[in-house]
Amino acid sequence: MLETCRRRRLLGPADRVVVALSGGPDSTALLASLCELRALGEVGEVRAVHVDHQLRPESGADAEASAELCRRLGVPVAIARVRVAAGNVQASARAARYRALREEAKRWGATRIATGHTQDDQAETVILRLIRGSGARGLAGIPPRRGPLVRPLIDRSRPEVLAYLRARGLAFVEDPTNATPRYLRNRVRNEVFPALRALSPRAGRSIARAADLLRSDERALSKRAAAVVAGARAEARALRSEPVAVRRRAVRLLWRSTSGSRRGLSSAHVEAVLRLLRRAGPGRATLPGRFEARCAYGVLEVRPAVAAAPALAPPVEIPGPGRYRLPGGGRLEVEAEAGSSVPWPLWLRRRRPGDRFRPAGGRGSKKLKAWLIDRKVPREERDRLLVVADGGSTVLCLPALDARADVPGLAVRLVVG
Repeated sequence: MLETCRRRRLLGPADRVVVALSGGPDSTALLASLCELRALGEVGEVRAVHVDHQLRPESGADAEASAELCRRLGVPVAIARVRVAAGNVQASARAARYRALREEAKRWGATRIATGHTQDDQAETVILRLIRGSGARGLAGIPPRRGPLVRPLIDRSRPEVLAYLRARGLAFVEDPTNATPRYLRNRVRNEVFPALRALSPRAGRSIARAADLLRSDERALSKRAAAVVAGARAEARALRSEPVAVRRRAVRLLWRSTSGSRRGLSSAHVEAVLRLLRRAGPGRATLPGRFEARCAYGVLEVRPAVAAAPALAPPVEIPGPGRYRLPGGGRLEVEAEAGSSVPWPLWLRRRRPGDRFRPAGGRGSKKLKAWLIDRKVPREERDRLLVVADGGSTVLCLPALDARADVPGLAVRLVVG
């Protein structure tokens, strides 16, 4: 384990370590071996946290067994009792457990949180994710280190753990839920993994090595994807020049930047976004949680979905200069010089098919749609624009864009709020 800690840079002499102690064989071996490393000066202070999920009648006995082990090893221990939310019990218990560990680590000023994941746990995780069709990121398995969280036993098998406990004369508790076939992981552990070991005694080690190799590949590809992503945007041309493996990771980076989570984006969603890059024109793809991907004007971005523009019915009449309250808030301030040739009344409305606009200083009029496209105004924003027009199809002003037609003496200002 010391060799693992050094090679993977998990722990050092200055680290204060909180150990997640369930009382089972893996966490018992982890705590005992860290105490040995402490005695050798290879790690700093060590303390344990036993999280009682209160899901089984015997959970109190498990807590007492963990406390007794800590007394024997001379390790301070905290017993954290948590409430597990309904629904996915395993996921809820895991979230509550890690929350309690982080809180205790913060309270004590720990630099590392150590968990007892072994090489067998790694192999089981890879098999589970292979069944689910995961890519390289999923098949990379359990990271030996993620922030302050470390797994010093990740290179040691469960048989090695049990042999260590026998040699040290250390007792441990068994969680009866580990034997139930109700959970898929248990079936992999009790049915699939033994079959693989029968084919090859080194199956666990080989699968764990494959996870390490895939993790290195994933890091390299993700780093390359990050180079072409800026926040929630990426240049479409740069993305098209990258291999599809990099493009997929770039899409997931865009998603994470906007949604704040890695979760929720399926492979089908990723492929839908990649299809936007192959389109000749602009396009959008609907994503979970009221997000969307949009590719237009050479930029691919993931952003909150834009709601359809509400109707402005009836249009607001502007009979002359003055201040006009707008539906939904804000006001329009209209000024006109005396003697100007403004064709009163004007109307505040949404744009319509056939609208034309003659910008001040421009040459002649053109379709408003074409003028907005030339200015690279996205379609969904074009649909939301308010225009000031005469009684027909001539647009005199677009207040939100601070654009006005060649009408001497007319000034219009949109005030938000």
